[in-house]
Amino acid sequence: MPMNLRSKTRGFTLIELLVVIAIIAVLIALLLPAVQAAREAARRAQCTNNLKQLALAANNYESSNGLFPAGSYTNVVAGSKYPENFSCFVRMLPYTEQSAMYNAVNFNLNSSNWDNLTISGVQLSILTCPSEPSVTPSLISAATPSASFNVYKIASLPGGPWRQCFTSYAGSAGTFNFGYNTSFPIAEYTQQNGVVINDGVISIAMITDGTSNTFLFGEHSRFSLQKSGNGYVNSDCSWNSARYYDTLFGTFYPPNPPTSKAYSYYYPEAAAGNHPGGINVAFCDGSVRYIKNSINSWTISGSNKSKYGDNYPDGTVISNYIWSYGTAIPGVYQQLSTRAGGEVISSDSY
Repeated sequence: MPMNLRSKTRGFTLIELLVVIAIIAVLIALLLPAVQAAREAARRAQCTNNLKQLALAANNYESSNGLFPAGSYTNVVAGSKYPENFSCFVRMLPYTEQSAMYNAVNFNLNSSNWDNLTISGVQLSILTCPSEPSVTPSLISAATPSASFNVYKIASLPGGPWRQCFTSYAGSAGTFNFGYNTSFPIAEYTQQNGVVINDGVISIAMITDGTSNTFLFGEHSRFSLQKSGNGYVNSDCSWNSARYYDTLFGTFYPPNPPTSKAYSYYYPEAAAGNHPGGINVAFCDGSVRYIKNSINSWTISGSNKSKYGDNYPDGTVISNYIWSYGTAIPGVYQQLSTRAGGEVISSDSY
């Protein structure tokens, strides 16, 4: 036999190579959604943990002060048309392990005075949902147009630009949550039937609907809602601001209302998130539950209109800035947002 027989090696044909590539592509296509779902599950779990920590901080605040943190306390700056001041999150700083930042706040000035811009530029991880597509802060400088509500003293703004950071969460003001104006009647405050309300003195004993049946905090995504408005220095969801569209939400509209409808200018106060199909909400007992977009809510047909915009819930009535249910029938979503509505809500209804 020949001593130097060569062993013949056979390579892949082009067709075989293409088949292998196609199989790999199919496997990747099958695995990618699973990977994305796993990542979203992790982000949603982190969001749930953030809300749980906020609920725990708010309950510790209530234990120490005898009341839950208010959505705001009346503005101390003379001549300001809108009275909202520091947000509930600023008041809660000592209970979220941020005592040093709390001590840096000058409560003798407005939350948006340039002396308090140092804290406005801090992005707190507990206030940031990992599913939020963008948390890039806005930049504020002396060249920024002054706000229509004259909160910033732009003319005296030193240096800059300064950062304005945001929150993915907001306190539950109840069914009706709207901004305040010094020309409005004081009775407007009474329409907020939630827990985190302006100038609120809500204790845990006042939540007669039950702490496990009452919203405390919910998702309020800056990305999903109105991001900015003409004439405003800050975009919505500024974490230190107590304006109604920044750090408070109401159940006037359902969670994640579709942008295809022509909502009124109250739309930015709606609860909204970036998780598929719903939002995370913390209840007053410290639990966090997932509220689906399909939760029972009252009817909005577009027939109820006023000078404030279109698409109000059918039957609701506004008179001299005061909202009431009128003939509207609150859904489960609205009932969960009230602290003392007297509703009977089954746990399997949401």
